[in-house]
Amino acid sequence: MIRLLFLIHRYLGIALGLVVTLWCLSGFVMMYVQYPDLDAEERLAGLESLKLETCCRLPTDFSNIVLDRFRVEMFDSRPVLRLMGGAYQYVIDLLAGEYLASFDEAETQRSAAIAAKEFGLSGQPRLLGVIEQDQWTVYPAYHSHRPLYHFAMNDSAGTKFYVSSTTGEVVQMTTSRARFWNWMGAVVHWLYPTMLRQHTGAWLQTVIWLTIVSIFLTVIGIYIGLRQYKVRRNRRKSPYRGWALWHHYAGLVFGLFTLTWLVSGLFSVNPWGALEGRDYFEENQRLRGAVLDFEDVRDFIFSLPRNYIPGSTVRLEGSLVDGQLNLVASDLKGVRVRLQRDALIPDPLPEDFFTRAGHLIRPGTPVQESDWITTGDAYYFNHHEARPFPVYRIKYDDGERIYLDNVSGELVFAVDRERQWLRWIFHALHRGDFSRLIRKRPIWDFLMWPLMLGVTVGVLSGTWMGIRRVVRSIQSPKKFPFNSIPELD
Repeated sequence: MIRLLFLIHRYLGIALGLVVTLWCLSGFVMMYVQYPDLDAEERLAGLESLKLETCCRLPTDFSNIVLDRFRVEMFDSRPVLRLMGGAYQYVIDLLAGEYLASFDEAETQRSAAIAAKEFGLSGQPRLLGVIEQDQWTVYPAYHSHRPLYHFAMNDSAGTKFYVSSTTGEVVQMTTSRARFWNWMGAVVHWLYPTMLRQHTGAWLQTVIWLTIVSIFLTVIGIYIGLRQYKVRRNRRKSPYRGWALWHHYAGLVFGLFTLTWLVSGLFSVNPWGALEGRDYFEENQRLRGAVLDFEDVRDFIFSLPRNYIPGSTVRLEGSLVDGQLNLVASDLKGVRVRLQRDALIPDPLPEDFFTRAGHLIRPGTPVQESDWITTGDAYYFNHHEARPFPVYRIKYDDGERIYLDNVSGELVFAVDRERQWLRWIFHALHRGDFSRLIRKRPIWDFLMWPLMLGVTVGVLSGTWMGIRRVVRSIQSPKKFPFNSIPELD
């Protein structure tokens, strides 16, 4: 039986060693360089200041649509209304009163030049072409924006960005530095080459089964390592030398960490829906208190020219909260202010809204505690991704937590039991996000580097032995047969 385990460990190591080694090495890069992602707030920096003096006209054929929210922004030096419902967005030219179903090359190039200037990029953007997807736009989240206009800047950073053909928005931006390091980091670590990642189902199954087999390989390796660790006649506790000795001792010390990272990495993709959590749709609906329809938006839009809007405003965003139209103005730096609907003057949400929000969102569920937090807690924190603070936190007796935005009052994050498990299994075990103290840098770096180096030595030494074994067996099949196990005693 033990001979069979040795052979299984050897053959799986030869087959998967390089993959696991690349996972380890790319993990070092991902500690410092994240996959490029231009989120909705970062896009604010590329918008013009709102100019609504000659606004507004609307079409008459949108009366039956149901919306989540709307935005008023500038596009190609004219104000547009963006109506958002689910994954779809309808864009209306507020000067002409026309629905814009798509954007052609000429107007996209003009808009790109404006966005580049607002982003502070030097030079004029050059259109590289119209693409369906590439390495940096392979996410399914970009599906509704395809095809994409791909632009490049002639700047020292090697900036490239992508403009949606369906909404006219800048939806992604990369630099040569980000692209270079991500080819060594996230693309490798997540198995993200476009040819695989564009097929979501095939990519997901590839990641799941490669990880499961790697876990099996690691478990066998830990068992063999423990079995082989014993005092012998020559007083040595390991029968190995050279690379095999490094592999043995690194596996003994760091094998459990290797197993932990593989298991937690598996749960990061929620295999077969495990620990996915719910979408909190009902809670969001209760918080909104009503349905936002086009008539609500129409009344507000027609009132815009009569009101003063701060000159630094680049976006007006509206949604329903507690049955009332909730308006938030944002400037290009991301500073947000809630406005009164009629006069568009600052109008913060009253404190009593937050104190009763817990019962509004989940009536009949006792609230254990509710308070404002200005720094991260066990489930809502900054690490690898930025989260806004302060937020209003609501804890329920059943353990669930909900976090509300301090400006709009909207639900920005929530955790149920499954997501709490995911937080500890993935974020804690895989990323080292155990506590606020450990997350601080450079404490986090000092903790992760020795662990990752130890795991990498164990994996890399095993991979090298596997490669060397294959080469020797090919060169001298009689002297180094694949099924020989000289270390077994």
